[in-house]
Amino acid sequence: MSGKSRYGSMSSASRYEDANATATEKTRSIAPTIAAVSNDAAVQASWAQYVQNLVSEQIAAFQNSVIAGLGEGINEQLDRLFDETNKFVRRELDGNSGKLETALADIRAAKAEMREEIRAELRAELRAEIVDRVALIRQPADGAAGPRGEKGEPGSLPMVEPYIAGRVYYRGNVVADQTGSYQAKRDTATAPCPDSEDWTYLARSGADGKDGRTFRPRGTYDPSKDYKRLDITMLNGSSFVALRDDPGPCPGENWQLVASAGKRGQQGPKGERGPTGPLAIMPRIASTAIDAGYNLNLR
Repeated sequence: MSGKSRYGSMSSASRYEDANATATEKTRSIAPTIAAVSNDAAVQASWAQYVQNLVSEQIAAFQNSVIAGLGEGINEQLDRLFDETNKFVRRELDGNSGKLETALADIRAAKAEMREEIRAELRAELRAEIVDRVALIRQPADGAAGPRGEKGEPGSLPMVEPYIAGRVYYRGNVVADQTGSYQAKRDTATAPCPDSEDWTYLARSGADGKDGRTFRPRGTYDPSKDYKRLDITMLNGSSFVALRDDPGPCPGENWQLVASAGKRGQQGPKGERGPTGPLAIMPRIASTAIDAGYNLNLR
């Protein structure tokens, strides 16, 4: 067989024939030399070794060529097999994807149903267990009243003392300092503080407040006076209160109107005419005269 095989290279028989022909041709070319030196044993041995090496080289070349051809053919077969397997797997997956989705949906539904059934069973068992446990509880019965005890001594609250550093305080003592008031839990000489294990923090000291202000009447408004916040003054029948210190002219944005002057009321209805009084007596001038000083004298 000649040419390329199914693996893309020359067949092993063709390669063997070519190698054999090459060796025969080389043997013929050196045949005269062999005949000339056949009597020399050393030359014959050298020739035999040469021929053996030549044959070994040809066999090795033949083996390498065959192995290379087989490797290429195997690789092609493996690539073709992989492609066909891949296509087959993809066809199977595409055909079964719908079935897998349906099966997964059925599994999820069954799982949800089983979970709900388990919850219902647990609730029922829990209710039954609670009912059984409650039934075992004995209801307390009121007993007879015991004898009245003796009257104890009058109680008293502990006095609050200012805390003195280094002094020993006993259980129940109450002290106060700038941080607050404390009660001793045990006999102790440690200083009280909110995180102390020997003291109970009763109350925290309050912060000092500011002096408060109240409304202060200042009479009729006078532009020459100084006014403070919450001062009240009168102007044109209305009253105003200062919203800040040094509020400026009144009225203004720093003054708040408290009460405005009322408007003039409407005129009332006309009253009825009273009874007629007695006749008036009018004086009568009898005579008049002008004296030397030009004075008018009535008589």
